[in-house]
Amino acid sequence: MEAEFLTGDAVESALLKLLKTHQETHWAVAWGAMTAAAKALLSRPSRLRAVTFGLAFSQTDPDLVDKLIGLPGCRVVKRFPKGTYHPKVYIFRSGEVVEAIVGSANFTRGGLGQNHEASVRLSGTINDKVLADLLKFTAQSAALGVPVTRKLADDYRVSCQIAARKPKAPRDPLDDLPSVNLAGLNAPLTRMTWHQYVRAVHRADAPHPIDECLALLETVQTWLSTGASFRDLSIQRRKAIAGVIGQEDRSSAPELQQDWGWFGSMRGAGDFMNRVAQNDDALAMAFDVIPLRGEVRRADYDRFAELFVRAFANSDRTGGVATASRLLAMKRPDVFLCISNPNRTRASQQMAFAKTTLDLETYWDRVVEVIRASDWYDQPKPENRHGRLWECRAAMLDALFYSPD
Repeated sequence: MEAEFLTGDAVESALLKLLKTHQETHWAVAWGAMTAAAKALLSRPSRLRAVTFGLAFSQTDPDLVDKLIGLPGCRVVKRFPKGTYHPKVYIFRSGEVVEAIVGSANFTRGGLGQNHEASVRLSGTINDKVLADLLKFTAQSAALGVPVTRKLADDYRVSCQIAARKPKAPRDPLDDLPSVNLAGLNAPLTRMTWHQYVRAVHRADAPHPIDECLALLETVQTWLSTGASFRDLSIQRRKAIAGVIGQEDRSSAPELQQDWGWFGSMRGAGDFMNRVAQNDDALAMAFDVIPLRGEVRRADYDRFAELFVRAFANSDRTGGVATASRLLAMKRPDVFLCISNPNRTRASQQMAFAKTTLDLETYWDRVVEVIRASDWYDQPKPENRHGRLWECRAAMLDALFYSPD
């Protein structure tokens, strides 16, 4: 038996040559695409004996799957019981003569030239144990698959369309790291268990009673549960959510008889107070863009920040982290923490960022990502009385960080 090392587009060249010269094709390949080699493969349907492609992660070209409909020697693997169907085995046989290409190259444009791949071409006979075992492997692989029907191909194409709309991880996994608070992701706060978090919050009960803090946050959630826009709320409710409500407004309704300065009083932010009182459209749109339920994505936050800044386009002063995060913490207390003067120092210490580096651009990485990376945060909602706290667990970090001095 002879062996030859192949890399780059030498794999595709070898496949094209072997497709022309051999009588039988036996393949077990994770993914495939409609390449020039695919057209050569499909041009000789009588030679297809056991050619099986995988469909994992919707990586195989749906155009190729369409071409496999009704071909008796071709199958696809929809699922594999223990992991992923992931082989790259190409075997060709003419009587006793057997040749194979085995390595890392999928039957895709990347695998056949664009990627950095390594394969070995083996040439010998059916009496060579390695080649015989590889033929047996392709037969076993075919047994994992199913024939391609029109319905299967149509359903698979839909799955590929759905998969194409989903975000993909960057080619370089370190591309996004320069802006990420790496020290914060390894801070002691992130290693705190849920039980430790609960104990720490309750130890910090004064000066803000925990039950009353939770009641305040739950009041806002009740207001928002009707689906009303921020602009549709009464001016008193808008002021309460924004942390700018005064005593005269608080006395106007029983629902406002709480200390709305908790989680950050914003009464010193005059321009912000004006935007709230004037029911600024951009400010309302910013508040509304954060979903009340479900996942909050980075894109949601970025859109919020863009609209929030726009609200101050004609103001002498722009809104900052304190006023923005106040709104965010009221809308989604399970995701956001209001960072203001009384808690900024301890928050920066516990989350490992410099106070001077925190702004709207860095808030997500330095605060939200650190919270999400925490053991106590990534915990199923408890079924006991602490379920209320779990619903507000990000905003309630204020109890740990609050230090008015």
